[in-house]
Amino acid sequence: MTETAPLTPTDHFTHLIEGLFSDITTRATNPWIPVPPAQLVLLKLIWRRLRRMSRRFAAIMAQFRAGTLPQAGTLPQAGNAPCRTSEPRPADPSHAPRPQLPTRHFGWVIHAVSWFVWLRHHELKEMLEAPETPPLVTDAPQLGSVLRPMCQMLAVKPPAWLRLPRRPRPSRAVKHPPPPDWLVNEPGAILKPDNTVWMRLGASTLWKPGCGQTLEEAQRFDYPRRIWPR
Repeated sequence: MTETAPLTPTDHFTHLIEGLFSDITTRATNPWIPVPPAQLVLLKLIWRRLRRMSRRFAAIMAQFRAGTLPQAGTLPQAGNAPCRTSEPRPADPSHAPRPQLPTRHFGWVIHAVSWFVWLRHHELKEMLEAPETPPLVTDAPQLGSVLRPMCQMLAVKPPAWLRLPRRPRPSRAVKHPPPPDWLVNEPGAILKPDNTVWMRLGASTLWKPGCGQTLEEAQRFDYPRRIWPR
């Protein structure tokens, strides 16, 4: 008997997309469980999104094999793709919470189609666990823009090599007015860079050598409290 050749990441993704299309068709044409109109619209949107993801994956792989895949993070050349101007969005003074769209739920496609889409969940995990997939995404990092949304759709936790680095949070440090000198010179006062003064006010302030415990043990549950500004 001849051994079956292992599937490549491209084959895995092709079978995964075709399986999802089959699942959506089965759900939409089920004569025993009719689909509500609102859910039918959502199924059509999922179909179109999967089609775009399939085309993008194929285009990236074609450029990768031809050696024309641009370096990740570079802008497309003029004439190859439309130029998009990134205009800053106006600030919303109301600070209204972002709407809870279906695509923000972990595994939203499984809930939108049916429980049998869990089979695709395992197929995607098998693809990501294949030894050929991490080196491929390393060489063609643009594939991450397809695989990460697919993980969100099918409730698969992205592996460490597929996750994007967290963006640094903007600094929101507030500089307080300088404290008075007598407070800074107070025994046990802790001066922070933002001009706040902290101090322990519990039992550790009564600690003395030879009392049966170390100073670190006495301060374990005596957390500093901010005393400036009040």
